[in-house]
Amino acid sequence: MLNIINKEYLKNQNLQKRSRIYNYSNSFYFTTLIIFLILLTFLPSFFLFGCKKEENKYETFTVARGNIVTQVTSTGNVYSSEEKKYSVLTSAKVIDILQKGDSFKKDDILIKIDDSKVRLYISQAEQNLKLAEESINIAKINYQSALDSNHVAIQLAESSNNLAEITVQNAFQALDSANSLGMANIEAANQAIKNANYYLEKVKDSAFATDLTEAQAETNVSTAEKALEQAKKSAKVQSVQAESAYNQALANQSITYWNNLNNLEKAQTQIKLMAKNIAQSQIQLELAKINLELAKLDLDNFFITAPFDGFVKDVSFSVGETASPGVPAISIVSSDFIIKSDINETDIVKIKVGQEVEFTLDAYPDKVFYGKVDKISPVSKNTAGIITFEVTIKPEKEAFEFLQYGFSVNVTITVSKNENVLYVPIQAVYEENGKNFVDVLKDENNIIKTEVITGASDYDYIEIKSGLSEGNIIILTTK
Repeated sequence: MLNIINKEYLKNQNLQKRSRIYNYSNSFYFTTLIIFLILLTFLPSFFLFGCKKEENKYETFTVARGNIVTQVTSTGNVYSSEEKKYSVLTSAKVIDILQKGDSFKKDDILIKIDDSKVRLYISQAEQNLKLAEESINIAKINYQSALDSNHVAIQLAESSNNLAEITVQNAFQALDSANSLGMANIEAANQAIKNANYYLEKVKDSAFATDLTEAQAETNVSTAEKALEQAKKSAKVQSVQAESAYNQALANQSITYWNNLNNLEKAQTQIKLMAKNIAQSQIQLELAKINLELAKLDLDNFFITAPFDGFVKDVSFSVGETASPGVPAISIVSSDFIIKSDINETDIVKIKVGQEVEFTLDAYPDKVFYGKVDKISPVSKNTAGIITFEVTIKPEKEAFEFLQYGFSVNVTITVSKNENVLYVPIQAVYEENGKNFVDVLKDENNIIKTEVITGASDYDYIEIKSGLSEGNIIILTTK
């Protein structure tokens, strides 16, 4: 516009020059030149302000719908969800060990040390176990033998007791028979004497008896008396013999009884001893098993396996060196990565477990990754007077292939999200007497002070819950 005005002006000047009489003095020319320069300076502005329509005196904003997202930003680093250090439990030569930076899977061997000595102990424990098993087998055989001996002793005792009982009964019957026979013989002898005396008396009373007949009768009496004495002696001898045999049978029965009882008790004692021997052998067997298990447990002390997938952070020994207890032999970290970020105390109250997180890596600045707040430390940190709290973030699996231990991270935590709400710039809202207001522009000269109820806000916009409608024009500032 300024160029157009200058061209028109010069054109007019040229037309005027053709009709003028060039007889002006130098002073008039100088005055005219100054006036020209002044007009040249102010005329464009005057022309523009005179021709341009008056602009709006206010900076405005049209109320719209959208999302109010409140976020907290911070920085952090990539860490592992687990980090462990392991030491060996006994001094031994290192047979195998992973190196720094090596990756591994769960249950892979991290370090193995010389276990030859403990394997000898295991072999010895296995031999002791075999001996214990043999001992218990022998004890069981002896126990069965004791049971068999006890059974034989019971059978022999029963048989010998029965035999002794029969012998006693036979001896008693023999004694009874001897006594009966002796009494019968004595009675017979007494009867013979009576008969001989009766015959003698008859002979003496007989008128026909002779001296010879009487002498024979007297001889018969004498013979009968002698037979009685002989019968008594014989009966006594037989009775004594039979009684002695009976007493001997009783004595033998008693001896047999006590011998059998003794044998049975010995057999029972042997059974008990064999049972105890089995119990002792069983204890020895269990001890042998325990010693073997202990030796095998010691074997586990000669290697360390990985509790998770991960990689080696540091090692302290090489193959062939002697590892010692108390010195960290190997340090490992899990490949299950997490992000840790220190959040200022003014923002930590907004952070909740489960909130969505966006993050970028300095190594991949053009990629955006996602995760969620997993843990908030209840213990604060004080760094140069600045109070922060450590927040742990669990990345989504899609980010894991890009994560490396120690990477720098830029974190954005979404603390609230209000979708499809009315919103205005935060500077448009002002407070009076505990209430919030905005200035609504109805037309160029009509401004209405309107009370509003606000909601969530971010650093730029604030939610309007009531008081405004979509499309309302509000004043931000006066120009």
